Amino acid sequence: MYYYAEVLRGMRALRVIAIILGIFLAIAIIFRLWALSEHSPEVVANALQSSRTAHVTTKTLSDGTIETTVNDPVKRIHAVIDRRGRLFHMDATMPASDAMSHNNISMGSSNISENQKAGIKHIVLTQDMTANIPLSVLFAISEIIGLVTATMLGGILAKENDGHLEIAWTKPVSRERLAVAYMAVDMVTIAISQVAMVLLTLIVCAMFVWPTFHTDAYTLPAILLAFLAPIAWYAALTAFSASLKRGLGMVVGLGWLAALVIPGVEAGTAFSSNDIIRAIHTVSKALSYIDPIQYVHISYHGSLGAGGMQSMPVGPLGTQVALVLALVIGYLALAVLQWRRVEA
Repeated sequence: MYYYAEVLRGMRALRVIAIILGIFLAIAIIFRLWALSEHSPEVVANALQSSRTAHVTTKTLSDGTIETTVNDPVKRIHAVIDRRGRLFHMDATMPASDAMSHNNISMGSSNISENQKAGIKHIVLTQDMTANIPLSVLFAISEIIGLVTATMLGGILAKENDGHLEIAWTKPVSRERLAVAYMAVDMVTIAISQVAMVLLTLIVCAMFVWPTFHTDAYTLPAILLAFLAPIAWYAALTAFSASLKRGLGMVVGLGWLAALVIPGVEAGTAFSSNDIIRAIHTVSKALSYIDPIQYVHISYHGSLGAGGMQSMPVGPLGTQVALVLALVIGYLALAVLQWRRVEA
């Protein structure tokens, strides 16, 4: 297998990604254990209901909600607790000295609001252990790891130029085919790292809420874009360094700098009436179309989902997919054309 060396590089990169994801998972577990150590809504509700002086009544509402009313005149506590499926809501008043120590907290699936007046606290606590998330967002999050993997593997042809070119020529395959095989292995590695990130996101979500996912007409192109954007970044780094024998680190560093600066320059010069600044805007806008980072939609719209990506600077979602695919093909072709002309 003439591309075995690149398979080993990919496996080393995946080990690094596994360590990063393991750290993320450990942090999530620690955070979840900390959250469990706090007063959970059910613990508080059960404590109120189990009081010996409390009068507790329960009824089922027309929508299936189980409503529990706790009236404890001795402790001056009154609470209405609603439970429906994985939704919990409690509206309670109690002496300030007995109330929970939280003020106003909104964290993940829980929301706690407290108001105090004349020594009495009014507490509204809501916890929704379900979440309906756009499926496109799940894959958009994976772009972060995809970019990390793409940066680690990018510039493979420059790595071959640095002391390995003679060995590469001895392999029983054309230089073009070798380059394509190397890059194909790297692209598969990038995709695998993103799938691992998707699985980790699902695990972390399940630790806090029970997620459900919905799709729309933009979901499929959004998923394609999520996988294509990191590959386009990998292709760009490889193309810009394919003819170099030294300085790959500088290409990667300057590449990230340029990729992040170009959108800022374009946005900052968009409404100027100065001719020079308008010319800068025209150039930066043109460059934005060949900047793969411009297509990483999580950096623009976060949790808005695929529908929210329709207003991105580089056009509608369908246009973005076509442009990124063209960038992948163009950059990879440019890399191969450069490498075939490199001499030892």
